[in-house]
Amino acid sequence: MLKKYISKIDSRKIFVAIGILIIFLVTLKSPTDPDMGWHLANGKYLIAHHLTVAKKDIFSHSMPEFPLIMHEWVTDIWMFVVYQNLGLFVLSCLFAVITTLAFLTATLGIKTKTEYKISAAMLAAIASLPVTGLRPQMLTLLGLALVIYIILSFRQNPQTKKIFWLPLLFLFWANSHGGFAVGLFFIAVFLAVEIAKQLLLFLAKAGKKKFHDKENFSPEKSIFFALPSQALVKFFQANFLEKFQSFLKENTLPFPKIAKLAVFLAISTLATLVNPYSWRVYIEIITTIFDKFAKANIGEWLPVSALNPMSWQFLLYLFLFAILLLFSWRCLDYTYLFVTSPFLYLGFSSWRHLPVFLIVSTPLWVYIVKTIVGEELRRIISRGWFLAIFAAAGFFIAKQQIPPVWENSFSLEKLAENGDYPLGAVKYLRENPLSGNMFNEYNWGGFLIWQLPEKKVYIDGRMPSWRVNGFSIFEEFNNTVHYNEGWEKTLEKYNISFALLYNNWVNDAAFSKIGWKKVYSDNIASIYQRPSQ
Repeated sequence: MLKKYISKIDSRKIFVAIGILIIFLVTLKSPTDPDMGWHLANGKYLIAHHLTVAKKDIFSHSMPEFPLIMHEWVTDIWMFVVYQNLGLFVLSCLFAVITTLAFLTATLGIKTKTEYKISAAMLAAIASLPVTGLRPQMLTLLGLALVIYIILSFRQNPQTKKIFWLPLLFLFWANSHGGFAVGLFFIAVFLAVEIAKQLLLFLAKAGKKKFHDKENFSPEKSIFFALPSQALVKFFQANFLEKFQSFLKENTLPFPKIAKLAVFLAISTLATLVNPYSWRVYIEIITTIFDKFAKANIGEWLPVSALNPMSWQFLLYLFLFAILLLFSWRCLDYTYLFVTSPFLYLGFSSWRHLPVFLIVSTPLWVYIVKTIVGEELRRIISRGWFLAIFAAAGFFIAKQQIPPVWENSFSLEKLAENGDYPLGAVKYLRENPLSGNMFNEYNWGGFLIWQLPEKKVYIDGRMPSWRVNGFSIFEEFNNTVHYNEGWEKTLEKYNISFALLYNNWVNDAAFSKIGWKKVYSDNIASIYQRPSQ
């Protein structure tokens, strides 16, 4: 009997270990993100300048006076330190660890078996495959998961000291990534739902009092003295109000606790102002949120739509998620379900926000697993054949995930090839320096800042929402590369002497028409030079 018990304990530990490993492997991505280069360059700059942030743009020749906000400055520093000392592979692994911790932490606020939590975290992590990677946004996922854990712990036990960590968390978060605003939003939504429940509780009490008022209604008496249909309706109304009031009493935070959480929200908001840019950090957030042009023209900012085949995987996930929620309705946390709703809208509004919804919805997966699988999961994982299949699945995922990450981390050529970056053109420019300003592709800006630091870029991934007196550099870039009327004026405005663009016949034709010479070309990029140079 003891041996059997120990065997079960061991099988659970094996399941948990393999589950965590699978989450790590699923979130392990190659270092090919277009913005990685300028994050590393930011970190290098900050270390060289004794951790002093830049106040104006340091990488572009097109907007050198723009009031720069390095809202990820702490992240950029440690990213560069890890890259410089340990390399890209370790950096990729570190971001996978951060993302793994995010999905695991999001489940911790629910008191249930660890197997349910691991299963829920795995399901959410697998759904996040297209939208995770080596990018500072993963820190926002971890920050949000910590907020979820603290809030759920506070709701279960309003006396918990964990809530005191909120201001410190937001202080660190505000200096690590601008996504801290989503954490404040989560707390605000939670408070709004709790206040709404208090209002409903007040209305339910008022309704119950009306039905049980001696001068108005007694269900038992009305059965005999009123029309049967009217009495039945009134009886069920009174019964429903009583049950609804009882439900709200058990599941609603009292006003003093709501006020306490509101105070911590206010303190946490003030804590976010402790950064090198103070309140100006919110300018970056607001301009990004309300930039309609960027949302319509940048892939990761596009909305999730059934018209886009890339969205079908998520829509299928959402359909299954909704069906399973319906089957789990008896033990769902309805407060949390309402809190999740705005984040579903956020996820649909932009691919970039999809991971936020996946993190917020992870606790709901715990309820689904607990309801639908329940104790059967414990019996399944105690069987050797299941653990063997589970381990084989982990091995298969490792075989798929690790080699490309390893290859891209240790070979710049492979990284450029798989990331579609102009390494050949960069090597040409190092060997054959061209004077004057460069015009470049938006997607290559980060790579060029990293690999060709001696040449300032025209545009990069930091700049899509940069506006000065209504002027948008990203809109100007789009008008230029789509060769709209007057596109040549951009080349004159910035005294462009050469352009580094995708190698295609459209670019060839456009620059040939204005007399520019094609001085370099490979299967990815072309360099066009002004004839006078």
